Amino acid sequence: MTPAMTRAFFITGTDTGVGKTAVTCALVRLLVAGGYRARAIKPIESGCAADAAGELQPADALAHRAAAGLEPVPLEQFIRYRLREPLAPAIAAERAGIRLDLAACVDLVRAAQAATDILLVEGAGGLLAPFAGTFRDGYQTVADFILALGIPALIVARARLGTINHTLLTWRELERRAIPCVGVILNESDLETGRERESNARALQAFGIPVLAELPYGSARLEWHLADVARRIADTSAGDEPYD
Repeated sequence: MTPAMTRAFFITGTDTGVGKTAVTCALVRLLVAGGYRARAIKPIESGCAADAAGELQPADALAHRAAAGLEPVPLEQFIRYRLREPLAPAIAAERAGIRLDLAACVDLVRAAQAATDILLVEGAGGLLAPFAGTFRDGYQTVADFILALGIPALIVARARLGTINHTLLTWRELERRAIPCVGVILNESDLETGRERESNARALQAFGIPVLAELPYGSARLEWHLADVARRIADTSAGDEPYD
């Protein structure tokens, strides 16, 4: 597969902490096992802890690199900006006196596309989280970044009470911006139980939203649950268009 044929997908969420990184890494492992040059990147990561030398360590980007088996590759190929505070990227950057350049993030994605068959780009927080820009000049959201990349999205949603509304809002905003979406992955991110867990997927499907997978809490077999999603991504990369 030539760089011109490389396909990329944006992994977004209905909220922060919904399991985007775990899902993304599992999909990369599946794609690599299937013979693809696959990797994931996260252009901006906030909430990075400092090591003993004071260098910020981006846990998600490190996980992405490990999932692809590319530990010798410089981390700068997986992330452009590291931010200390666990806030929306644009806000964390302002507080740190850093100006985020959306074009530099696009350049990181393009470079990664040239080195892969299939690329996954993980966002930060939800679709409308402030991603770049400033309060004074105006913010660009995660959705603005997806539009700049021109790639389809995949939504990871928390499988609990309220997810129908959150997922529909995310889906409708993607539709409003004419961003194609592969579908939704429902992830049980905590031990809370309730009848809504039995009905979320069915309700979303009634609204015409494809639920691609439902992930049980704490599963050590994420790859097993996501195998069909990885095949769908690979089929799309081969030329099919299995998204709305």
